Amino acid sequence: MDAISRRTPSGAVMALAALAVAIWPELGQPVLAVVVALAVHAALRPRGRALALTLSAALAWACVLALGWHFASDRFEVRYVWLYSSEELPLHLKLANLWGGDEGTTLLLAALCISLAAGGALRARVGPNLSPTAAIAAWLVLTALWLAPFAETPPEWLVQSASQGMNAHLMKPWMLFHAPLVLAAYAWTLALAEPALEALCGRPAPWPMLARTRARRAWVVLTAGIGFGMLWAFEDAMYGQVWHWDPVQTAVFCTWCLLGAHLHGFGGWAVGRRRWQVMPWAAVLAAVTIPLAMAVTRNPLLASSHRYVGADSWVSHVVLASILLLAAVGAGIAGRRGRADRLPATDRGTQRLGMWLVQICFLGAAAIAAAQLLLAFGATALDLPRAEHHKPFLAMLANLTTGAELAALRAAFEQWDVDGHAVGRMLSLPLVAVGLIGGWYFCRRASARVAAVSLPLAVAVVAGNAVSGGLLTGGYQGTGVLSQQIVAVLPFLDAGLASGAYFALGCGAWLLASLRRQGARGVSAALPVVAIHAGLVLALWGGLLATALNSYTQHEIVFAGEPTEWVRDRHGFALRLTGLDMAPLRDGGVGTTGGVHALTRIELREPGGALVDGQTLYRDSRAPPERYDGPLRQVCELLDYRYARHTATPGYLLQPLVDQGLWRTTQFWIAPGAVVESLAAGGSGGEVIVVVKTFPFLSLLWGGLLIMLAGSAWLAFRTPGRDGLTPQARPT
Repeated sequence: MDAISRRTPSGAVMALAALAVAIWPELGQPVLAVVVALAVHAALRPRGRALALTLSAALAWACVLALGWHFASDRFEVRYVWLYSSEELPLHLKLANLWGGDEGTTLLLAALCISLAAGGALRARVGPNLSPTAAIAAWLVLTALWLAPFAETPPEWLVQSASQGMNAHLMKPWMLFHAPLVLAAYAWTLALAEPALEALCGRPAPWPMLARTRARRAWVVLTAGIGFGMLWAFEDAMYGQVWHWDPVQTAVFCTWCLLGAHLHGFGGWAVGRRRWQVMPWAAVLAAVTIPLAMAVTRNPLLASSHRYVGADSWVSHVVLASILLLAAVGAGIAGRRGRADRLPATDRGTQRLGMWLVQICFLGAAAIAAAQLLLAFGATALDLPRAEHHKPFLAMLANLTTGAELAALRAAFEQWDVDGHAVGRMLSLPLVAVGLIGGWYFCRRASARVAAVSLPLAVAVVAGNAVSGGLLTGGYQGTGVLSQQIVAVLPFLDAGLASGAYFALGCGAWLLASLRRQGARGVSAALPVVAIHAGLVLALWGGLLATALNSYTQHEIVFAGEPTEWVRDRHGFALRLTGLDMAPLRDGGVGTTGGVHALTRIELREPGGALVDGQTLYRDSRAPPERYDGPLRQVCELLDYRYARHTATPGYLLQPLVDQGLWRTTQFWIAPGAVVESLAAGGSGGEVIVVVKTFPFLSLLWGGLLIMLAGSAWLAFRTPGRDGLTPQARPT
């Protein structure tokens, strides 16, 4: 059967199907129905599974390519293209809209899952009677079929406008990387379900090595996707910083932690050994979080900046997650009943203990985030009121609004989201524990004596930081955009920084020991692992320092479109506005009729004396007078993402000028709505608000992520066979 599958002209099938659906989009739905039928057949029948999955993958990718062609060629008679694209968009953004909505995202994820299932079926000599990977892919394709990505645009929509246009918040280059990387990671994580279920049943065969590759790739690609998402969020007023525990971010964090727990459990694993079910359970739970994360993205109950407007497929994803969880429970029960024998444990020493404790920390972190997410959904379902400290600026804004606008504002602030302060406070314990355990683990690999001496010292330093505070507590001045609730958490974050430093020192000690013992060969083997953990510590330091010690100032400048006087900022900058370039909206975004696109030119004199020219972007498809009746609204919008999320629409965008330095990163936000309105009406300008935000040591976050990604990518995608395993440890 494998030989037949390899001779199948899948490329020709994909090309012909893509050409047909590109010419006649109405064929897209029947082709997707065939993909569903083939995937269901492959899930239920081992005979012919490889051939069925190969053909279904070819047809699924044909639909993806055809949909991309429809976007590139402005086929607005296809409803999905009409909803998300525009003739004025550049080609790369047209193609990026392929994953701009629910239909395309689900179709792309399904194609990725079918490809992984087909690859696994081609490699497997004997497959199980039921293939969970093929079944998951079939479910996703069925969901895509129900969403109908190739449906015809209603005639009345075409009469209304040629197209709706792209959400302005998505018109960024990060759109090309963030979403597809996350979807690829989702597919690799879902592919862990089948081998993990087999392992839970007590049939381990090739599971550990098969899962290692998939988990490593899922983790590195997911980390890269999160990194691009942080870059994106930093430039968007609905975030304004790299992370704020948005519900979707929280769900993805659960996946990231479960993958981390899974990756730390391979050494000495075998069915029947002590705690043998923990690692496959971590893999299954990571797979379960994927449809749950997609459901959170599509469910309107919680306030979120990741919302797919109008998406209603969340029920399908919740059902898939429930089926996977029930299957895991059944497999776990069967595995325990069928394994009365117990194998002797290997390597019961401190090395195995360290790995086990790190697994516990990752699982605990995932549980904390998941509990807060469930709490937010539960509070919404029970219609519980939110505490007042979750509603910054509401009392002040209530004095500026009346009637329907005030009611909408109160409803927006009453909507639940994840309590980021609670998550951060509870995550401080596993954060500190991972640093101490990791530092001790690597110190011990360098020298048992070094580990014995360094651990008590590290514990003392960490405890001192927890009791009296450290760098963050001493440097906090209350001048940032964070709530005063952060003050109570700072000593625990200081303890996390101290434990992270011990972790990094332990990695360095092990690297030096490897160099001394094995020379260059030892360094080449240890370097990727050291890069992952040291990069993680650097990223953690950068993220915590930038988030906790950020500060801001605001300036009210009278601006008429001509150069203003220099204004001094307490962060050491001098700035002035030098011009305002306005134009009607013709960029392909939502609301291109009657809207305005404005670039505010700004000149900076940096603390070192260098001059920098830049610009900020303002885009709005609405008439601004009602929204810009004073500086307080603008300040609230620039300082609080909740209010920015309330005021934003798919046609609105505010993008700052970012001055990236080695020791600090500075944002310059300008909301010139009132000035735009005045100049457009022939007036003489008006007052504009400039908000300057600084984030110290944010470069450590980006540098740490790059180092961590380099090390993990080397381990995940290196040539098979160069994994450092003995021949006995490799699957045959």
